[in-house]
Amino acid sequence: MTDTASSTPIAPKLGVPQYFFDDELISYQHKLTRRWLPATVYPKPVVEPDKPWEPRILDLFGTVLEKTGGGYRMYYTGFTGIRTINLKVFVAESEDGFHWTKPELGIVEWNGSRANNISLDPDHRNDGPSVIFDPEDAEHPYKLVMFGRKDIFNKWGPDWGIYGYGSEDGLTWHRRKPEVMFVAGDRTNAMARKSDGKYVIYTRHREMAKRVGARAIYRTESTDFKSWTEPELVLAPDLVDRSDVEYYGMSVFERNGWYFGMLEYFFGDVDTVETYLVFSRDGKTWRHPTPRGPFIAGDYDWNRTWSSCANNAPVVIGDSMLFYFGGKWKNHHYTSALQLTGIGWASLPIDRFCAIEGKVGGRLVTTPITWPGGDLVLNVDTRESYDCFPTDVQGQIAIEVHDAEGSPLPEWSGENKAIYKGNTYICNRKGQHDIEWPNGKSFSELKGRTIRLVFSFHHARLFTFAAEEKNDQDG
Repeated sequence: MTDTASSTPIAPKLGVPQYFFDDELISYQHKLTRRWLPATVYPKPVVEPDKPWEPRILDLFGTVLEKTGGGYRMYYTGFTGIRTINLKVFVAESEDGFHWTKPELGIVEWNGSRANNISLDPDHRNDGPSVIFDPEDAEHPYKLVMFGRKDIFNKWGPDWGIYGYGSEDGLTWHRRKPEVMFVAGDRTNAMARKSDGKYVIYTRHREMAKRVGARAIYRTESTDFKSWTEPELVLAPDLVDRSDVEYYGMSVFERNGWYFGMLEYFFGDVDTVETYLVFSRDGKTWRHPTPRGPFIAGDYDWNRTWSSCANNAPVVIGDSMLFYFGGKWKNHHYTSALQLTGIGWASLPIDRFCAIEGKVGGRLVTTPITWPGGDLVLNVDTRESYDCFPTDVQGQIAIEVHDAEGSPLPEWSGENKAIYKGNTYICNRKGQHDIEWPNGKSFSELKGRTIRLVFSFHHARLFTFAAEEKNDQDG
């Protein structure tokens, strides 16, 4: 069956993968399904409380950033269980993203010595530090925001809200003015990079309980890191959620023209927090995958009741995206004896958030696309199942090209179609990804033309497609 419906062509940018999160790119489908994929939790934490100056409860209310010159830096925190104390900000470092050490920074004194990995010891009670990297600010390219309060009993008083810090090197911090940038609640996450030229924070509103009746997600932004908009409600529990669900907090990052939210689902009846994925085009209007389910689940003892992600985008290493998060064995109902926490990661093959899947006879026709040039590159897996041997690619996906009205282009369809067999991301490398067309044609010949892509599935999963120049494919 061929779709002949007309619609406004999309114009993808070179090198930007196109996801199938919704039906925007699909004009016709047959015998297909959309499957959202969870991340896989690594079974062991990689940062644990093993220093005398660290509390037993560590949290990745924090950030993982790439270091200038290579490697990674992690900002994390922790508490003893007594919430009236000032929480310290610690630093861990890694050359490969997997093995982490705790450097002696020589910045903050503890027990008469500066030989520790403490980067910041605020003079106020605090929670949830997250770091922003802004290379456009020569004086303070690193910024840190955290919830703070000086008087624990004066809730929503003048010293209750979001505090800001700046740093030249990301290690030594200076308090920004005004002292309290705006009034908000404790689970606060700043986007690690500016969005559309603005600093963006997702937080809690002071009247959240009155307005929503549960924990919910509010958004505020600033152009100068001083004046912030009134926090606006962007996400709250709905009738699809269980009645005991609250939205505890959310870290947000941008990738390939989309906003991704790592939403903390709090189940009050069992005192558990799991991370759910939500997505948005503008960072304000959010949607859930269907059906809803945890993106990072409590799979192991060390994270069985809690997972909260760092505020940065996933770190891409080899064939994987790593989502660093903090986990707990016991959530709010810990005792002196029942404290087991750690920081680890969950991983996902690159950009495989969701797949369009088909067994035999599946067919998808895209909406019209004005081709920007370059080759057609797929993120695809043609194994019969996800559990097959990694290179057992017995399935296939056929690609044809139609014109804007839906009629086949003879030189790109029928006997001139392309057949793809492979698994794009496999075993710590990028696998087979070239699409070979009969007679050696190059897809770049279609630059500027409005076309429809037609995919025929035979035990295959399609995650994304993109227009890429040859020299960009392995980048």
